[in-house]
Amino acid sequence: MGLRITACLLLVAAAALGVNPARAQDIVIGVAAPMTGNLSQTGAQLVEGAQLAADEANAHGGVGGRRVVVRAEDDQADPKVAVAVARKFVADDAILAVLGHYSSSASLAAMPIYTKARLAAITPSAASPDLTKQGGKYLFRMLSPSSVYARNLARYAVQTLGKKNVAVLYVQNDWGVSAKDAFVKELEKLGAKVATLVSVHEGDGDFKARLRKAKANNPDAVAILTSYTTGALVTLQARSLEITAPMIGTVALHDERFIELAGPGNAEGVTVNSEFAADDPAPVVRSFVAAYEKAHPDRKPGPYHALAYDAVRVMLNAIERAGTERDAIRDVIAATASFAGVTGTFSFNDQREREATDQVYLVVKDDTWTFVGRH
Repeated sequence: MGLRITACLLLVAAAALGVNPARAQDIVIGVAAPMTGNLSQTGAQLVEGAQLAADEANAHGGVGGRRVVVRAEDDQADPKVAVAVARKFVADDAILAVLGHYSSSASLAAMPIYTKARLAAITPSAASPDLTKQGGKYLFRMLSPSSVYARNLARYAVQTLGKKNVAVLYVQNDWGVSAKDAFVKELEKLGAKVATLVSVHEGDGDFKARLRKAKANNPDAVAILTSYTTGALVTLQARSLEITAPMIGTVALHDERFIELAGPGNAEGVTVNSEFAADDPAPVVRSFVAAYEKAHPDRKPGPYHALAYDAVRVMLNAIERAGTERDAIRDVIAATASFAGVTGTFSFNDQREREATDQVYLVVKDDTWTFVGRH
């Protein structure tokens, strides 16, 4: 009797959390994401985006008449934990593809396990430049590499905004150096110049000396190639030094917390490129936003919701066409071309990286990220 009561309580708890226990005939998508710690909000977005794609499929009869279930595991964005999660996923024959992992280091740690089991994984967020080359043929990437974001941002700065003398602040790590190199190369190719080139470190708190150096060279724009936390501090301190030049950045700044941390009014006019904007008027985006808001009233989806949603749709499309053999699913995912997603129309290239025809641009207006257009 005690065991029966415990089992019932577990089922009730699972239902309360929106978790659907899998049945033997179900198609299961594994989601490896940071569910605890300072990245837990991002992890929740990935799970919600994946679940929305599963719910949509199930509303239309599932895949081949089989129900789609999302099984989420907390990898804590930690490579060691990611390995344990990967082992759990590959041991379950019902799991036919994996959404994850969030970070490049976690993805690379888990990939040998997925590769041995011939299980495809699509990371919605990892951005290390050589990730898919290092990860092998079963690893796919939804987020364009940092070098692509930075190159496109430079084009936007020069060709759309008309900037010719740009100060560049970048974070001193693999991601930041790659972004900086691509940005500077494209900037100079287009006839503009770098007013100042300054490196910073994540965790630094005082950027004023470096910002004064940038201000002295009278830039007509400031490119911030950092995470949103560091970028917010840079923005706040730049405004305190009365640096009025427009500020631009990549998707790494595109987070509501960037605006919060920068403080009221300080982020105004900051422009970024991203994969998704909730106020994009495209019909496919409007439909997605409506579905999300129905499931989560009084909230709007963000880029990670959209990237996870599109990634799971790609997986389910592959399963519908290939059946349940893991290797065949991987091959159909690799052949994805001109997929019409809420993050734009995209394909996977021969390095299993997403190639989109355009990107979304947003600007902070009245302390809110606002859609500008696609370029």
